[in-house]
Order: sequence, then structure tokens, then C-alpha cells
Amino acid sequence: MPRDGVPSAVDLVGDLLRRLGRSGGLLRPHDEAATGATLSQALALDELAGLPGLTQAQLGERLALEKSTVSRLVAGLERRGWIVRERDEDNRRFVRLRLTPEGRTVTTRISASVRDRHRELLQQLTDVELDALTIGLGGLARALDQAPP
Repeated sequence: MPRDGVPSAVDLVGDLLRRLGRSGGLLRPHDEAATGATLSQALALDELAGLPGLTQAQLGERLALEKSTVSRLVAGLERRGWIVRERDEDNRRFVRLRLTPEGRTVTTRISASVRDRHRELLQQLTDVELDALTIGLGGLARALDQAPP
């Protein structure tokens, strides 16, 4: 709650985070990626590129999604030919998710588009703003990592 009509740092940061979330422009690839992937699909592909062989449950944990949502997401990625499900050789109870060659290509295109968008946005900041953003986001990421679920 603002004191004397002046918003606190917590209020200001909260407002900024809401504005960033609404705009979606930081994570959403530009049209030049031309993949037709949703934001959820792009995030899932990125996770699987970084950690091949995740189980569906692990992917859900990493994306903070409900089991049913992950099931639909994985099914959609599989229908598009971007991932395959493979039985774990050591423990046949587990099914591992892996990118297909097409999935790797799509992921590379999306990553390049997002990186270009970040570069475009961050070039508009001064060096002081960029340094402050780096420090602030690093601190926020640390706090999120340490926060209870």
C-alpha cells in the first residue's frame, strides 16, 4: 500500500512485472520465426533442447504446469513432429521426451528470433540501465530460486 500516495518499490516492481507479462513481447518470437508455435510450445521445446530426455512430469515441473496441461502440450508437439516419446532403456516405466530433427530446427529458429527481439529491446537501454537490469533480474531470479513452492 502506498504511503502518502507514493508507491513503494514493491508496488512499482509488481506493476512493471504485470506490464511485462501482459505485453508478452520478451518471450514471444517474432513472426520471422514463422513456426506457428505457441509460447507454451516454445518454452517446452527450449527445455527439451537444454535437457534432452526429460519425462513428461519433469517437463511439467520445469514449466510449472498441471499434469493435464502438459499432456495436451506434449501431444501437440508430437503431432507437429517436433518431439518423440521414447521408452527409457534402463527403466521401461519411464518415457523420455526428445526433439526430432525438425524440432531442433524449429527450436533454433525460435531461439534466434527471441534473441534478436531481446537485442532489439536491450539496445534501447543505456549502459547504466542495462547494468541495473542485469543486477536486479539476477537478484529476482535468486529470490525465486530460494522461494518455497
